[in-house]
Amino acid sequence: MALLPPRNSQAQSSSNILLDVKKGNQQARNEFIWQNQERFYAIAFMASGDPEVATQLTIMAFKNAFAALKQLNPKQLAGAAWDWLSQFIVDACAEFHMQYSGQQPVNPTTDPSADGSAQMDWETTVILGPQRVKRCLSSLAEEQRNVYILRHQLGLAYDQVATVLNQNPDNVMAWLFRARVQIVKCLGRG
Repeated sequence: MALLPPRNSQAQSSSNILLDVKKGNQQARNEFIWQNQERFYAIAFMASGDPEVATQLTIMAFKNAFAALKQLNPKQLAGAAWDWLSQFIVDACAEFHMQYSGQQPVNPTTDPSADGSAQMDWETTVILGPQRVKRCLSSLAEEQRNVYILRHQLGLAYDQVATVLNQNPDNVMAWLFRARVQIVKCLGRG
């Protein structure tokens, strides 16, 4: 008997919950919201900086997800449910930025090729332990901390992080690289 559940059990569990939600099971719907509301709210708050707006974006994202679920067969989700679901909060954040923040900067303010942003091996840092990494987050600049949290703790892709923060993807890559470098330096100090 294996000590750990198979890799796909979480994806299968999420797929089963989505299937129950689609069938109208209110308990499954509540569980689904409970499992994902903190992530949605955290992302929305980073995008807006306003608790009330973050709440509204979270509600809008869930409404859009449930509407889309009516047209979806949850068993056909290739990856984890979060990969499908995260796009709804990212879209809500993009709509917020279009209404209130304007367009993303066209020209990046940083050059990711100049500081190696595109080539860093992050897995070596992860091996050092997530608890030690969390202690180092407080030493980061706000944009670096937000990018790190969105990418590594909330599981968004680079383009999604750029959309949530209303930034150019090159800026996001550069900030993430710099955040990783600072964390490595912090971990080196113990």
